[in-house]
Amino acid sequence: MDYLKRHMLASVPALLVISRYLVTQLDGMEENELQKVLRPEAMTERRGVSSAGDDPSNVLTSSLSVGEDLGLFDSERSGRGRRVWKLRDGIREEVGRIPPADSRVFRSLVLRLLSSRALEEVRAGNKPSDVALALTWILLRDPLEPLSMNWDKGPETAFEKAGMRNAVENVEQWGAFRRWVRSLGIATVAQVGRQEAYFLVDPTRALLDVLDRLPQQEPAEQWFRELFEILPVLGHPILVSALPEGSAKPQAIPASLALAAQKLRRRGLLNLAPSADASAAAVLRIGGQSWRIGEVRVAEVAE
Repeated sequence: MDYLKRHMLASVPALLVISRYLVTQLDGMEENELQKVLRPEAMTERRGVSSAGDDPSNVLTSSLSVGEDLGLFDSERSGRGRRVWKLRDGIREEVGRIPPADSRVFRSLVLRLLSSRALEEVRAGNKPSDVALALTWILLRDPLEPLSMNWDKGPETAFEKAGMRNAVENVEQWGAFRRWVRSLGIATVAQVGRQEAYFLVDPTRALLDVLDRLPQQEPAEQWFRELFEILPVLGHPILVSALPEGSAKPQAIPASLALAAQKLRRRGLLNLAPSADASAAAVLRIGGQSWRIGEVRVAEVAE
């Protein structure tokens, strides 16, 4: 399913609002009742959204459809022929544990669902969502060469040259995609002067959020393979193979992920033990620097 083209108004904050409400509704709720109950400001993100009906009811409808595709929600027809929505059984417990004032757990959950859904689609011979495809591509780019926030000042050309216009094809979709990536904790914005702003892709937070799901100590190549199974958009070879040929420089470990690992190392959360044996090492490259890593140890997981 294409989220940016068919459900541009769907958003991670809206998915969170819906999920937190549905966790209390064990029997589910009809969509028209959800429309009446869930109309908070969090459901609308107006920063650069297309004006084509960007009101809370349309945000909710789009977000329900995307949430169902991701595996967050299930729907069925009631006796009156109306759609009844509920959280999937396997998701309910995890959503129920989300602290009221901290959405990091949910953000990580959505990123994992988005990633695994994309990998599932590619393995089945289908096209992954445009958000997952664009996210995989942008995470393969050099993090030291960020794109402008302005579609006309670099991003349009970059997507065109990479053959990625099938994922993000215009300024409206670029804005929606940026909101997805920022909501998932994978990018920030850097303001340069009064007019220029750049989109900085950085998966450090995403990596930190799944450290407790990874082995505490393991050979580096295997450790990163297990990471790619948890978050395929970080560089799983099968998902990368779905990108247009020549759209990105092939790397066993993308530079953005290498940067994230090094940042966590500097914070004392990862130990990246060097290896003298090039044949049994994972190579991290950032710019002109490279490191051969033989083993990864998770030193500590921040709460």
